[in-house]
Amino acid sequence: MPVLGPHATSGARRQGRWQDASGLRRSESRLEQGMRLLRWLVIPAALLSVPLYVLVRWVGLSNEKLDKLPEVIDRLKHPIVWEVPDGGVRYERFFHAQAEPGCRFVVVQVRMEARVKVGFPVVPRCFRLVDDHNVRHYPLARSPLFIDRGDSIALERGTVLEGELLFEIPEERQACNLLFDRYQETRRH
Repeated sequence: MPVLGPHATSGARRQGRWQDASGLRRSESRLEQGMRLLRWLVIPAALLSVPLYVLVRWVGLSNEKLDKLPEVIDRLKHPIVWEVPDGGVRYERFFHAQAEPGCRFVVVQVRMEARVKVGFPVVPRCFRLVDDHNVRHYPLARSPLFIDRGDSIALERGTVLEGELLFEIPEERQACNLLFDRYQETRRH
């Protein structure tokens, strides 16, 4: 009788038969087949279903919360919604004081709504007015929006700000765009 190598033994085992030390072949019992099925199918399925059950049961993942998920993601991507209404831009030569020679004031009415709690203060340097020569101008410290509320405004969820920003630009230029972004002081060492 030829001696079988390890590859021949493993091949025989894959077919449901194996060779014991005495060289006798016998079929795998039903109990061993059931245990193999348990090891390779049932245990991994149970291990995957337990975290899913915990997520649904304890976190309360429901259809209502899943339906609101796109809205929550949109609020996080766009925490502040702001607009300049139609007719919200006007040019003035005098606004509680005379403009610098060769300049005029631009008064921009703005409405902002915080959709989530904003983690930075809104300060005058958050705004920039872009003119038709692509030059950016910061609002003046005496903008009505900041005179009414102070130099730094904290926005909680649902807070609505309405007011006017005051800019000074050269007379021959036109206001094209209003920009808003977080402003941070940079410290020089």
